[in-house]
Amino acid sequence: MAKTKGIADLESRIERMEEILSVAACGDFGVQIETDTDMEKADALTAIETGINLLISDMGEEVRESTKKADELEEKLNLIEQQRKAIEELSTPIIKIWERVLVLPLIGTLDTRRSQRLTEALLTDIATTQTKVTILDITGVPTVDSAVANHILKTVAAVQLLGAECVITGIRPEVAQTMVHLGVDLSGVETLSTLAEGLKWAFRSLNLRMVEEQKA
Repeated sequence: MAKTKGIADLESRIERMEEILSVAACGDFGVQIETDTDMEKADALTAIETGINLLISDMGEEVRESTKKADELEEKLNLIEQQRKAIEELSTPIIKIWERVLVLPLIGTLDTRRSQRLTEALLTDIATTQTKVTILDITGVPTVDSAVANHILKTVAAVQLLGAECVITGIRPEVAQTMVHLGVDLSGVETLSTLAEGLKWAFRSLNLRMVEEQKA
């Protein structure tokens, strides 16, 4: 009878170990197997039960540490994304320089993603403000490749489709040379050397006259 009871007890403990391991496998690491603290009553399964408890405890600690690191990483990535958006906004400001006149000063290196974002923002502003003249100033663009040049031309075409005139200003000699070498066709686009010339052109397009104040 005692032997039968002992076997039943072992089977119960084994089932309990299986149950605890199953719960831990589902992500609950707060479970533990109750073990007898009396070392004299310890048997072959006691060491296994203790080992399972330690394993579950270690797994729980590792998961908590991994979750903490993942949360910290996500927070850093969100901060980086916010900073990236802020930099993009600062580097591509769309300025309403006069009634119905917008200036988009392009600064820094242009990639495909940034080019698309600034074009979308520009077209939205044109439609919202009923802009008639847009000035794309590329004085601050250090280099121009075929992709950038083509995107600028597409931006000009999109602006014209919205019923606004567009002029490109600030084409530096080295950039002009690169565009010629790339075979970029600017024959259908108004280009001027400086932003100041572009503003004069915009005022003429709107039939506005600039009057210089005479100093006494």
